[in-house]
Amino acid sequence: MRKLSTSQLRAFDAVAREGGMSKAAALLNVTQPTVTVQIRQLEERCGFALFRRMPDGVALTDQGKRLFELTRRMFTSETLIEDFVDAARGLEIGALKLAADGPHVALDVIAAFRAAHPAVGLSVWLANAGRVLEEVRAGRVDAAIMGKPLDSEGLFVEPILAQDVVAILPRHHALADRASLDLATLMGEPLIVREKGSNTRRLLEQAAREADLPLDPALELGSREAVKEAVAIGLGVSVILSREAVGDSRLAVLPLPGLEGLNEDALVCPKGAERRTAMRALRTAARQVGGG
Repeated sequence: MRKLSTSQLRAFDAVAREGGMSKAAALLNVTQPTVTVQIRQLEERCGFALFRRMPDGVALTDQGKRLFELTRRMFTSETLIEDFVDAARGLEIGALKLAADGPHVALDVIAAFRAAHPAVGLSVWLANAGRVLEEVRAGRVDAAIMGKPLDSEGLFVEPILAQDVVAILPRHHALADRASLDLATLMGEPLIVREKGSNTRRLLEQAAREADLPLDPALELGSREAVKEAVAIGLGVSVILSREAVGDSRLAVLPLPGLEGLNEDALVCPKGAERRTAMRALRTAARQVGGG
């Protein structure tokens, strides 16, 4: 069976609303003969009359009235869809699901995004870098803010900013008053590390490998908060990123020469997704945070 023509239904709906062929033609910006032909073809397709011709225009038949109810629903829905798409493109509605391997840079990016697009909902899931990357690759989140992944196949990666890897020690530790600390001295102390899969753990392993130093942790913990707490109560020393090192007076924070700018935070999403309207806006927010 031949499908109904949308242009014919649109012509019918316009004639029914305007009460005449000429007015419908003006509304649709087409000629009156075009509307007349479309109505005739639609009536032929339906097998019944839609209008009764009157001296001052047209009136709907009973069948025409029933069809008009349906076309009103159809074209009202079309308008709602167009409004929805326009609003989404303008970021007046919508939602983004993000993941992050730490709150510090991610929250700065989110704050910049929210300031520009307050109507877009955001949810953020925090985990270590390995888990976050799995979520991105599986499509369970729209994007991630995380340490730049080593394997970027199939991903769009846009750098945000670089961070130093710094040492943290208990405030009253014998080494706490030094201006800086070399990695070998740090690793001579009881060392607290993050779990495997953590970006900080990966950076520490990389630095130890390059310095030809053995990595022999005294304690492994599953979050940066746990690491900071363990250091604060004197269980050992550790490393974290510079933006994570603020706000705890129980800790001494020392630079590690050679580990400056070692971490590069990035916005990561599946390749191609970076062209979406919301993602372009998120990239703009990330560049604001990074000073780009």
